[in-house]
Amino acid sequence: MRAIALSILVLIACPSLVSAQLRAIPEDAISATMQPPHNGVAKVGKYEFRLAPGAQIRSADNRIVLPVMINAERPVRYQLDANGDLFRVWVLSSDEEDLPAPKQ
Repeated sequence: MRAIALSILVLIACPSLVSAQLRAIPEDAISATMQPPHNGVAKVGKYEFRLAPGAQIRSADNRIVLPVMINAERPVRYQLDANGDLFRVWVLSSDEEDLPAPKQ
């Protein structure tokens, strides 16, 4: 009986431990806020970028989302491709927002 109770406790605790883990966002990813993309263009900080072919936007729970799923201004970290187009975007969770910005 004690083993079953311990197993249930571990199963309940595991999802919270996994969700507390932060993602491995590259250090060279730039911090900014992003407006919802419209017609293949996203305003990030004070700049406007075209979405690169194959661009990936990852939600706060690290799922790849379509640009139309971004419906409000969000804090993000992003990378540009060789053409200066928006290539990778990570929408930040509240835990990630509180972390200090990486040294650029």
